[in-house]
Amino acid sequence: MRSTALALALLVATPALANHPGENLNQVMVAKEAAFEPVTSRPAPAVEWKDDTGNGVGLEELHGKIVAVSFVPAECGAPCADQQAKLAETLASLNASPMREMVQFVTLNDGEAGTPTEFENWTVAQASNGKPMGDLVAAFATSSDRIGGAPMIHLLDRAGHQVGIFHDSEFVPLNLILYINGLTNAHPHPKPGMFQRLFGWLL
Repeated sequence: MRSTALALALLVATPALANHPGENLNQVMVAKEAAFEPVTSRPAPAVEWKDDTGNGVGLEELHGKIVAVSFVPAECGAPCADQQAKLAETLASLNASPMREMVQFVTLNDGEAGTPTEFENWTVAQASNGKPMGDLVAAFATSSDRIGGAPMIHLLDRAGHQVGIFHDSEFVPLNLILYINGLTNAHPHPKPGMFQRLFGWLL
C-alpha cells in the first residue's frame, strides 16, 4: 500500500508526458497489466443486495459511478481472500484522492463469512435476488474469454456496462487505480474535478 501511495505522489509531481488514451484505454491497460482482460461493453447482469437498513439495492442504483464488482463464494478460499486483500490495498490508495467520490467497490458473498471493511465506498453483502452465487459468478464471467477458475474483478463504467476484468490477485494496485481513473475521464462525465485535472494524463 505504501508503494502505491508513493507512486501516486510521485506522479503528481511529474509533468504531463502523454495524452489521455480515451477510447484506447483498454489497449493501453493490456500493455501494462497481464491480469487485465478487456471485454466488449455490455450491460452488467442484474444483481441485488440489502443495505444496512434492510432495503434492496441494485447495481442500477450506482449508475453514474465507476463500480468494481467481485465475488467471494464460500468455497473459493485463499484465491478470493488474496484478491480481497489486494482490493483493500487498492482502495486505500484510491481513497487518498478525490476520486473516492466517483467509485464504489461491491463484493458479494454467500453470507457465511463477510469481509468487514472501514471503507464507506466498499459494500460487502450477500446477494439477495434469489440467484445462487454460482449463477451470479457465471453470469458475470460470460464476458471473459480466459479459461480457469481464478476470481474476477468486473469493472463497470458510469452507465453500468461491463468494460474490463482484473483476474486473480497478481495485478498491480496502481494499474487498477489508473484504469478506474481512465473510466472516470470517459464521456459522458461531470465537469472535471481536482483529481482529473491532476491525473487525467497518467495513462
